[in-house]
This record gives sequence, structure tokens and C-alpha cells, in this order.
Amino acid sequence: MYQDPKLVRSRYGAINLDEYERRLIDALVDYTGIDKAVLLRQLVMKEALETLGIADLELNVPRRA
Repeated sequence: MYQDPKLVRSRYGAINLDEYERRLIDALVDYTGIDKAVLLRQLVMKEALETLGIADLELNVPRRA
């Protein structure tokens, strides 16, 4: 079904947030209209790329406005 089976996403981990952090994420979801899982994945991938010093390479991190 998929050209590259490695691109199929599956649950990888969980995140524990306090009430203030949850409200911040919910506000971002409401503001951007992006699905919560997609938003969190984008934030995690952006931070990982920045930590590795390759954030400017644009490596398959979908961007939505």
C-alpha cells in the first residue's frame, strides 16, 4: 500500500504534561488548527533537528500554517 513502509507512523511514546502545559498545547491547536498529534510531532522533530544542528536542512518535517 505504501511506497516506503518505513514512512508508516506508529505510536512511539507518551508525554506527561501538567495542566499549564496542556493548556498551552491546546491553545496552539486551537490557534493553528493543526491536529494535536501532528503539532506535537512537529515540535519534537524541530527540537531534535535544532539539537543536532541541522535544523536548516528541512528534512521531511511537514510545515503547516
